[in-house]
Amino acid sequence: MPAYRLTPARTITERNGRKVCEVFGAADGGDELSVSWVMLPAGCRGAEERNDYAEAIVVLSGKGTVFFDGEPVEVGAGHAIHAPKGSLWRLENTGREPLVCYSVCAPAFRSERNHREEA
Repeated sequence: MPAYRLTPARTITERNGRKVCEVFGAADGGDELSVSWVMLPAGCRGAEERNDYAEAIVVLSGKGTVFFDGEPVEVGAGHAIHAPKGSLWRLENTGREPLVCYSVCAPAFRSERNHREEA
């Protein structure tokens, strides 16, 4: 199927309140690319990550800070973040509204490969 949409049944809520909904990816038989909707509630600090895939995050709404090797960069609606394979990074919501993003991973995100520690 060439067109996908958000499916609430595919949403995972982590202990820190971050919600991730896979739109398409490895679960659909595609190994080369995955797309997820991500929401960090106000004050949410995402876990520090070092992924074995490249990730692009497109910020749709809200504001936050992305940290690469501990260095902060302010981001908000209209920003795109590139987390190269192997980079150490973390995203947090510094605003009062949810920080809503799309995440694109190549190759496709697979939970068994993920090095993310839940915060």
